[in-house]
Amino acid sequence: MSRVPRPPHQRREPPEPVGPMRPPRPRDGEPVLPAAGTSSGGAPGAGGGPATPEGSTAGPAAGHAVPEGTRARGGGDDGGAGGAPPSGHPAPSGGAAGSEGAAARAATAPRCAFPGCTRPAAPAEGPGRPPAYCDDPAHNRLAAYRRRRELAGRGGADSAGTPAARADLATLPLAAGRLRAEDLAAQVRALAAELTCTLDAFSRQMSALGDVTAVEAAVEAAEAEAAERVAEAVARAVRAEQRARAAEAARAEAEAVAGEAVSALEDAETRLAAAEAARRQVVEHSAETVRAANDAAEAARVEADAQVQAAAARAATEIEAARVEAARRIDEAVAAREQASTRLEEARRDAERDAHTLTELRAERDALREDIRRERAEAERVRAEAAAQLDQGRAAAAAEAERVRAEAAAELDRVRFEGEARLAGERQAAAERLTVIGEARAEARARAERAERQVDELTAELRAVRASPTRPDPT
Repeated sequence: MSRVPRPPHQRREPPEPVGPMRPPRPRDGEPVLPAAGTSSGGAPGAGGGPATPEGSTAGPAAGHAVPEGTRARGGGDDGGAGGAPPSGHPAPSGGAAGSEGAAARAATAPRCAFPGCTRPAAPAEGPGRPPAYCDDPAHNRLAAYRRRRELAGRGGADSAGTPAARADLATLPLAAGRLRAEDLAAQVRALAAELTCTLDAFSRQMSALGDVTAVEAAVEAAEAEAAERVAEAVARAVRAEQRARAAEAARAEAEAVAGEAVSALEDAETRLAAAEAARRQVVEHSAETVRAANDAAEAARVEADAQVQAAAARAATEIEAARVEAARRIDEAVAAREQASTRLEEARRDAERDAHTLTELRAERDALREDIRRERAEAERVRAEAAAQLDQGRAAAAAEAERVRAEAAAELDRVRFEGEARLAGERQAAAERLTVIGEARAEARARAERAERQVDELTAELRAVRASPTRPDPT
């Protein structure tokens, strides 16, 4: 007897974002700094950790302090992943492109949602949602739910602290949400450490520089890098919210499985009621059969007695024949009564077996309800942790941006003071350089004001990002 029928279609979970948010492109004339987690050649870091530009401590060159890693990265734009192929490598032919397209379609085809199954999902047979499981009858929603529970219990008891166990737990929606929230917190801490290292290098470079133009270029580069890191933090926050929504979808799927189990239990109770009605009908039929047999036996005995009293003069052979006939009828009545008793016993055993099955189904329903309650509590806890991590990341990004702006303003004030003192000394030493020094000071003031405006714009953008709701990833 099947416990839970297999549903025809299953709901698919929402896909996760493919890549991080693209950093903003620098304006014309601004120095380009390598992205977070890249080496001097512009390739992503192997570990995803902070990477300080190699040219952060170099001196000025040609009036601008451009990091060495920036120049290396600018030279690699033509051979990057998004550029044209080198001249030494021919373009792929039409057949190779067709095979690659078929392989890509096979790789993006929906897979069976049963844990550990790599077979493709069954094709849709009509309108509506496509099925999420393969054509194996054992792969359904309830079986997948039980398998995920088994994997979660096994991973937590055996090797919950190893990387392999973390990879297994990542397949579960709730555990994956917790792990991704922890990864997001680690990435935010790494960004804060990397920004601290960059600002330290910036301070050392500013102390070694005396050119106002180089100072302004470094300030603009620091502002661009801070904007890029803020955008990456916002993208990670968006992905954390999407993972929380995936955990909510998994909880809804568990509730649907519980609903199917309750429906199966109600079906079993209906079948048990039908069996009880059949048993009562058999008992009533058996009682009527026994009553009819007793009435027939009594009627036969009365008739035999009447015949004996009325035909006393008949022969002894006729009396013996009547007695044998009465005994035969009595035996038939006894056999009918024993047969009715046997049917009654079979009906009672069937009723007991159905009652035992009903008890097992009720116990399983209670276990499913308890599991659903625990899954709901776990989902709420993961959601609260993700929200706390998101708030911490936003607060840390705002604090870092405010600190960068304050340090940049202090550095600009110091450079402005030193420039004015130097101009005063040169005015006293050589009167013929007054015009040139005046023009240089005016240009320095204009660039300082532009830097201050850019710092104010960056502060306004950070406040707008912190005050506005989380935006989806544009990629």
